[in-house]
Amino acid sequence: MFTRIAVFDPLPVFRRGILATLGETGFDAETPDDLLAWARGVERRLVVLTLSAPDAWNLLTEIRRFRPDTEVMAVLDDPSVAGYVRALAAGAVGAVPRDASPSTMREVFEAVLRGRSVLPIEVLRVLSSGTTTADPLPDQLTAHELAWLRGLASGSTVAQLAETAGYSERMMFRLLRGAYKKLNAASRTEAMMTARAHGLL
Repeated sequence: MFTRIAVFDPLPVFRRGILATLGETGFDAETPDDLLAWARGVERRLVVLTLSAPDAWNLLTEIRRFRPDTEVMAVLDDPSVAGYVRALAAGAVGAVPRDASPSTMREVFEAVLRGRSVLPIEVLRVLSSGTTTADPLPDQLTAHELAWLRGLASGSTVAQLAETAGYSERMMFRLLRGAYKKLNAASRTEAMMTARAHGLL
């Protein structure tokens, strides 16, 4: 099946490097200005997306929301276990560090094309066992925020959390967004995965 490939990185030189790396194995890739519009095409789509800024994480969330069958291979500025887990929780199907060698980049890319994923063993251990990672959280969650996340994980709705805490539903959404931000997560699902990876749930 024909797959259209896009590369999205904020640095033109790095973008050209990825294009050259993929080109060496016979893959032609594009660098569309509007990645969301490009992802809505009919053919199978694969995006190599560098996650180096909040806007890129938001873009990953948007791609998964509007075109869930588009596959995303993440290029990570933060190649820690938590960084991998965050990318996978946000919808990436494979990931490589930004300083990966061309051969590693090709290996992960070709695996994704074949419907497989190549991940570090430590990442698989965290995903399968729920053990905590060695990476600290950037900000400490309050006891209330932790309780809200645990409530969501056990099936409570935001409305139920708001009623229990004595807030309006709108305020509860705002407070939860603050908790997600402390986990460097752009969505509830991503926050749940990160919290689980750190053994908080």
